[in-house]
Amino acid sequence: MGTRHAVLALVALVTLIMVARAVLAGLDGDFGTVGRQVGVGGIIFAFGVGLYRNWESVG
Repeated sequence: MGTRHAVLALVALVTLIMVARAVLAGLDGDFGTVGRQVGVGGIIFAFGVGLYRNWESVG
């Protein structure tokens, strides 16, 4: 069970970093980077949450 929570914590950390990068890019006016960070961060977050929820069936 500890690995499951570690994976969720790692996904949350990566998502937080990507949100921070998006905010900084937005303040700098680089909206292409904002979109990229939000898009990729959303995909990583969705994958991590899906992995966490289906941990037992993944194995």
